[in-house]
Amino acid sequence: MKFYNMREALSYVYASFLKAKPHQKEIDDAIVRSPHLTKELLTSLDLILPKEKIILVTGSKGKGSTSRMISAILRQKGYKVGLYTSPHLVEYNERIRVNGKAISDEAFLAHLNNQAPVIEKTLASITSPRQYLGPTGILLSIALAHFKEEGTDINVIEIGRGGTYDDTNVLDNNWAVISKVMEEHVGYLGNSLEEIVGHKAGIVKECTEHVLVGNQSEPVKQMLGKKLEGNASFFGEDYTPTIKHASLKGSLFSLHTELGNYDKVSLPLLGSFQVENAALAIRTCETIIGEQLTAELLNDCFRELRWPGRLEVVEEHPTVVLDGSINRVSAAYLKEVLPLVDSTKVATIIAVPENKDYEGVIEVCSEFSDILVVTTPDHSHKKFPADALSVARRYHAGAMEVGLLSEAVALVRTFEPSLIFIVGTQSMIGSAKEIWKDSLMDIG
Repeated sequence: MKFYNMREALSYVYASFLKAKPHQKEIDDAIVRSPHLTKELLTSLDLILPKEKIILVTGSKGKGSTSRMISAILRQKGYKVGLYTSPHLVEYNERIRVNGKAISDEAFLAHLNNQAPVIEKTLASITSPRQYLGPTGILLSIALAHFKEEGTDINVIEIGRGGTYDDTNVLDNNWAVISKVMEEHVGYLGNSLEEIVGHKAGIVKECTEHVLVGNQSEPVKQMLGKKLEGNASFFGEDYTPTIKHASLKGSLFSLHTELGNYDKVSLPLLGSFQVENAALAIRTCETIIGEQLTAELLNDCFRELRWPGRLEVVEEHPTVVLDGSINRVSAAYLKEVLPLVDSTKVATIIAVPENKDYEGVIEVCSEFSDILVVTTPDHSHKKFPADALSVARRYHAGAMEVGLLSEAVALVRTFEPSLIFIVGTQSMIGSAKEIWKDSLMDIG
């Protein structure tokens, strides 16, 4: 068995999952997921790294941005950093990076070809038709092999979904980072907010020495406080940011932590939530390094920071903003852009999958949109709601529907808007990146 291109490789990575899917009548991760198979695979490949090399990051919103910021700060400090995130926007390789550079096709294929015999042995141990070796587990094995070969000092691993039963959580981690937790993946992670919080807190294990918690709603904060028994650094208690100025170029903020104060930190990312993520990342890096950082180091680090698809400006005349909002709470942050630009005529293009809060996103966006268009990405395996247009017209009488994003962009330009929002799932953002011809293989 040998793979010669990424299409063949990715078909293999997903094969076990797709084979088991018809046999799964439940959706609860506790029932359908088999992280022990990933643990078996990683152990056989000698890829269980020391806990001192692993930072696990979970949450409902901001975990990707926080992971990226942690890796950027540590790189600026002199560490060689592995970064594992999901999903990708354009190229699958984006999920695995070392110092910001995505793994090459050649390296990906070489690792998978080397591991295939062991993967086959692990697959042969499956006894139930509904069990599977998850694509996340196989991808993690490729990532860890790449990190090991590249000689990374430390690795930031973003949890795929939840925490407790995610394939990434088989790793021992010295640091557990929890960004904002909300009610999401209901059924997969439980049927209540408390059960969802429990899944997220599952990345905190006996081996975990440091727990960093981002900004939370009061109910979630109380739930986490009980589960963590006070053994954590909490946003608003142990570290607190203050935004001093915001513009289309980003935010200027100060930060107080247990170790000291940071004044005039400049972050070239839009949205108050990104300041919250940056504060969480800085506090995390303080615990890793064991001392206060400097504002100079942070500003040098953040000056060139890129994290695509999060209130990202890709064009200025008119202003075009991409954002991966898939629920009402996230969509509300779009309003922060309005006072920063010419918003006399706002066009919003939305593509949110049917299993996400598409009505919430549509309702929020209808409040500030003169033109509202629902569509689908040019390329996506996800299912999109058949009733998207009827839902949109419930909140915006003039709402329109266009088949593909590329067609929707062409349509809204004919109305000569001053501001265009492109909002929705990551495959939607990926399609936008292709339209604007933006490569994400090396983000520094």
